[in-house]
Amino acid sequence: MAKVYPKIKSITYFDEYLLVDKISVFFNNKKVNVFIKFLENLEYEEVDDEKKANVLFENDSALGKEAYRIVARGGVIKIYSSTDSGAFYGFITLRLLLDGVNKTKEFELYDEPDLKVRGLMMDISRNKVPKVETIKKIIDMMAFLKLNHLELYVEGFSFEYEGFKKYLKDDGYITKSEYLEIEKYANERFIDLVPNENGFGHMEKWLDKDEFKELAECPDGIFLWGRNRAPSTLNPLDPKSVELISKLYDEMLTISNSKYFNMNFDEPFELGKGKSMKECQEKGIGNVYIDYTLKAYEALKKYDKTPLIWMDVLLKHPDLLDRLPKDMIFVDWGYDSFYSFDSNLKKLKKTGIPFMVAPGTSSWCSFLGRTDEAFEGINNATKAVVEHGGLGTLVTDWGDFGHLQYLPVSYGPIVYSALLSWRYHEGEYREVKHVLNKYIFKDKNNLIADIILDLGRYNRYENAYIGNGTEAFYTYMWASLSNNQENPVEYFLTRVRHNLFNYDKYEMFENFFDLKIKELDKCKLECDDGKIILDELKESIRFVNSIHKLMIAFCDEVALEKRISLLDEIIESHNYLLEERKRLWLARNKISDFEESFNHVVAFIEFANKTREYLIRGEHYEIKD
Repeated sequence: MAKVYPKIKSITYFDEYLLVDKISVFFNNKKVNVFIKFLENLEYEEVDDEKKANVLFENDSALGKEAYRIVARGGVIKIYSSTDSGAFYGFITLRLLLDGVNKTKEFELYDEPDLKVRGLMMDISRNKVPKVETIKKIIDMMAFLKLNHLELYVEGFSFEYEGFKKYLKDDGYITKSEYLEIEKYANERFIDLVPNENGFGHMEKWLDKDEFKELAECPDGIFLWGRNRAPSTLNPLDPKSVELISKLYDEMLTISNSKYFNMNFDEPFELGKGKSMKECQEKGIGNVYIDYTLKAYEALKKYDKTPLIWMDVLLKHPDLLDRLPKDMIFVDWGYDSFYSFDSNLKKLKKTGIPFMVAPGTSSWCSFLGRTDEAFEGINNATKAVVEHGGLGTLVTDWGDFGHLQYLPVSYGPIVYSALLSWRYHEGEYREVKHVLNKYIFKDKNNLIADIILDLGRYNRYENAYIGNGTEAFYTYMWASLSNNQENPVEYFLTRVRHNLFNYDKYEMFENFFDLKIKELDKCKLECDDGKIILDELKESIRFVNSIHKLMIAFCDEVALEKRISLLDEIIESHNYLLEERKRLWLARNKISDFEESFNHVVAFIEFANKTREYLIRGEHYEIKD
C-alpha cells in the first residue's frame, strides 16, 4: 500500500484482497468538482447510481466534524463521515492509499485530527501581494494536506480599503472581489479564510501619511536593533486611533464569513516611550495595552467575530489576563528553535484561556530558508500545543526587509506543520521529502526535496547562529542600509565584523552552491510551475554568492586584485538582477512594492561599488569592539 500523509489514527487489514485498478465513485451530492481535483493520476469514473459504484459515501452522525471511517470490504469501499469535510479528508486518504496499486488487502480505518485548527498565515504586506492564482495554488496544497485555516496578513495598504483609495497603489493590493473569490475557493476546500489586520503596532505605512502622523506614539520613531526606525505604533490614548482601526474593521469584517478575526496587536515597540509614557508609568504598561485592546475588542465584536491576538505583550503581564474577555484566543509565536512554547502553554492552560501556537517557516531573512530552525520550532510548538490541549497551530510565513525569498522555500516547513498538526508523531520530518517530491513538486527523479531542504541549511557553514535570519542576509541588509551613512564602509564593518570569513570558507560555499545548481539541473519537475521553481532557486543561490563576494572583499589574505574583481562581478550583475527578479516576482505576485524591495538590492550593489572605491584608495578601518 502507498504511504498516507498525514498519518492515520488506526487501520486494520484483513486477508481478503480488493481489486482497485479502476474506481467508480458515487458522490451522493458531494462537491464533485472539488473532490475530483484531487484524483490526479488515478483512473476513475463518476457514476450516478450507487449500485454501479465501488466507492460510496455514507453518513455516520456519531463521528466528529473532521473524523472519518473507511471500510473496504466485499468489493466496495465506503467512506463514513458526519460532515462534508470529514468525507473530503477520507477521500484524500483513500486517494493516497490507492496511489500506484491495482489491488489492496481489505481494511477498515478510523482517523481524526489531533488539533482543531491547522493553519497557515501568509504575509501579503511586506512588499509582495500574491496573485489570486498563487493563493489558490497554496489553498490546493493546504487542502491536500488537510489544513483548514488560512490567514492573509494585512498591515498598511495591501487590502482594498474603499475609504482610503487614494493611498492604494495600482496592482498593489487584494481587492474585495478577489478576497471573496479566494474565500469561496478556500471554503469549498474546507478551509476557513480568517481575516487578519493589524491595528496597534506595525502601523508605519499609515503613520507615514500626513493624515495620520498625529496618531503616532513616537512621531520621531525609535532606535531599535541598531538603527532608527520610523513610527510604527499608534497612540493608545488617542480616540482617533480607535476610530481609524474601526474604519478598517468595517471594510474587512463586513465581507468575511469567518467566525474569527486575527487582530494581531503584536510588537507595539514604542508603547510607553512617547505620548503614553506618563499613563504607562501611572497605570502600568500592561494595563494601558489592555485598555486599548478592550476598545478594539468592542469595535470588532459588533461583527460577531472571535478575536485572535498575539501573546508577546500579554505574556509579560500574567496577573492582568483576567481583564480580558474569555472568548479571545491567545496565539503564542516564536521563531527560534529554543523558544519555550512548552513553558508558556503550561501557564496558559492554568488560566483556562484558549490558545494556539505560531511557529514559522523561517524563510524570511534568509533567501533560501533555515530548514533546521523551522523544523525544530514547528516540532516544539506542535508537541506543546497537543500536550497542553490547545486549539491548534498557525505556521507563519513573513516577508521582512523586502520579502526576497521565493515561495517554494517555504513549502517544506508548511508540509511539516501540516503533517504534525493532523497527527503529532516524533520523527515525522523524515516524511516531508516524500510529500514534496511526489505530490508538491512532482519530481520524477525524486531530487528536488533534498536539494531545497539542503539549501535551507547553508547557514550551518556560517560563523555563528543568528536568530531570525542568516549571517549572509544580515550582511546584505547592513550593506543596503550603509549607503546613507557618512562613512558607509566603517558603519557596515562595525555591524557585520563577526560575519566575515576567510577565503577557504568562501571556496567551500562556492563548491556547495555549484553542486546544488548542478543537482537542480537533474530535477524533472512536473508541477505546472516547475521551470519557475528551478529558476527561483538558482537566482537565490547566485544572490547569496554575491553577498559572499562582498564579505570576502574585506579578507586581507586575498589579493587586492582578486577582491576588486569579485566586487566588479556584483556591480555588473545589476541589470541581470533587475530583469530576473522582476520576471520571477511577477510570475506569482502583483507588481505591488517591487520597486521598494528592489531598491534594497540596488543599495547593496551601490555599497559594493563604494567598497571597491574604498579598497582602491587603500584605506583601512580598524574595527574596535
